[in-house]
Amino acid sequence: MYIPNSLPLFIKWIQAFDIRILQTEEDVEKKFILPMFQYLGYPDLCRQSKYTLTSNNLENPAKQLKNAQIYFATDDVEQQNADTSLVIIIYLSPKTNYFQEAIAQAKFYSNYLKPLFLIITNGYSMKIFQCFQYHREELIFDSIIDTLRNSQTAETIYNHLNFNLIRNINKTTLTNFKHPQFSSIEKYLRRHTEFGNILEKAEFEPRLIKEYHHLVVIQPKVLIKCNLPQAFGKGNCLIQFSSVILRGLKITLNHQQILDQLMTGLHTKPEWNCRHFLKQINVDTFEADLGQTTLILSELEAADLCLCVDTICQEYKKRIIDFEDYLETWDFKFVEFPDIRGFHLFSVDVKLWKMIHNFIKKFNYTQGKSEWHLFDQVNISIRISRGIRDHAFIVPRLGNCYSALSNNQVDILYEINDIHIATLERSNLNSWQEDIGIRGTWTAKYTKNWLIEKCIPKVISYYSQEFQVLEFDLDKNILNYHSQHTTLKEMNEVKDLLPYLRDIQIWLQRYIENFAASSWQQYYQVFTDLVRNADSAIAGLDYITMNLQKILWANPSAEISREEIWHFKDAIYCLDTQVSQIKNCKYISSWEADLITRVFIWIIENGKINHSQGQLNVAKQALLPIWEECRFEMRHVYPYR
Repeated sequence: MYIPNSLPLFIKWIQAFDIRILQTEEDVEKKFILPMFQYLGYPDLCRQSKYTLTSNNLENPAKQLKNAQIYFATDDVEQQNADTSLVIIIYLSPKTNYFQEAIAQAKFYSNYLKPLFLIITNGYSMKIFQCFQYHREELIFDSIIDTLRNSQTAETIYNHLNFNLIRNINKTTLTNFKHPQFSSIEKYLRRHTEFGNILEKAEFEPRLIKEYHHLVVIQPKVLIKCNLPQAFGKGNCLIQFSSVILRGLKITLNHQQILDQLMTGLHTKPEWNCRHFLKQINVDTFEADLGQTTLILSELEAADLCLCVDTICQEYKKRIIDFEDYLETWDFKFVEFPDIRGFHLFSVDVKLWKMIHNFIKKFNYTQGKSEWHLFDQVNISIRISRGIRDHAFIVPRLGNCYSALSNNQVDILYEINDIHIATLERSNLNSWQEDIGIRGTWTAKYTKNWLIEKCIPKVISYYSQEFQVLEFDLDKNILNYHSQHTTLKEMNEVKDLLPYLRDIQIWLQRYIENFAASSWQQYYQVFTDLVRNADSAIAGLDYITMNLQKILWANPSAEISREEIWHFKDAIYCLDTQVSQIKNCKYISSWEADLITRVFIWIIENGKINHSQGQLNVAKQALLPIWEECRFEMRHVYPYR
């Protein structure tokens, strides 16, 4: 039975309820608990009378939840868990007046099920506790059932417990303090000396502790403990606060959440709106989204949180970049599946792969001592090794799984082998980086070149008679080999800048926060100086004008109006104006940087630019830090968004 949401029906039922019908525990369950929650609007399918916790979650398996009803926000049994639990009710015999054991059981199970309310009743009296995620539960009702005959009291309980209300409560948001209270309580306390001294003593002592892969950063208001990623592994962090409001709150972020939420806008002030996790509500109040928790922070708390995040993420980011730099993986697409992580080196057609696979099986390193007895296949991974010394691990990926072919080609992946990295960490080396080289761990770039330039030609030569394959067919059988980017070091033509600029444009189109203006000042200045030497008769002036006018429309300038951009020199004057303005800005919007980059791309692509080698070199230097930031975020941050 399901009774629609109706306060009058609930009040009428509770006022007419006769407690004399309750003689046993079963009566309390079926004649009191079940009807009450039906009148509170709970569907029967949202109820469980038994709920088993996994043994590894149970600190004391001897404790069992008896005589209980548990209500969830969903009627889907598979989704009835700690995220959707609403109320735990423990019912006792009407003859029982001792509630302490039942209360202890309810609190014990609430640690795992995390309900919003706990109820203990024997049908004659009832205790209702409201639970908070990071604070002690609060007793909101402790009286006999007859008390609910009062319409106002019954309405209060109804408003606390009715299904339509509490199923929409966000458990991960700290809702026990409304915003005006939350933002002013600590300020009020600090204005009173007796409280201020207590608060100051409770603040953390600023420290920086770094031990191996562990980093602890402490500011007066915030403490972050971080397990940094080892090699290309995954880290995590724990965030705590010292304030009287947030004391005891612990927020854990996994690797994905660190990259997605914390990594952008480093070393910027909270009020600049450059950070993905932080939003300013008013002059001195901020809203922070950390993991699955949303909370309100004071100005001081937001500032200390940003300082801690900057230190943690700078080191976290450095670990990831160092791994890619040392193993030369940046030029390859990162791929991740349930059983492997690695980088796509190149692809070969199926015929060539069959020959390679046969060669690998024939030249297992345990079956001979020639220079080509290097291989060992374990499951899907192929180990390239000199016995004790592992060089690299490669994985053939056949289509969308490992047993079916797709597009008649096989992808060759450079595998990140965690066991290999862990073995190096336990060795006498100071770090896994010391083992990188021709005689040790091969980089992705070296592995690819070795396979294409040495191994595959050897395979073709070995099987040339049997399979009638000639060496000049090699290029036809290897796919996705050439990089589209000329390296900045080798770049000699201004148009070689275009692939890098297009990467930045794609990044900017996805970026939703602001940027610190200081990091873009040189880029604006240098590329404006570069494109000002373009042929003034450049085609597509209307496209340039359209993009610049969008900026002027949003940021009117006294020096130039959007109607004045009729000639190429006007466009350059407009770019010069943006260069002057950015020098006086603390931050800029991503959409503005996108429009400016579009203009640079169009002029370089369609214009004839007279430039010196020195100008090109300066442009490469100005482009490099922005492009490296773009490359890192597109690789490691945006896949999680």
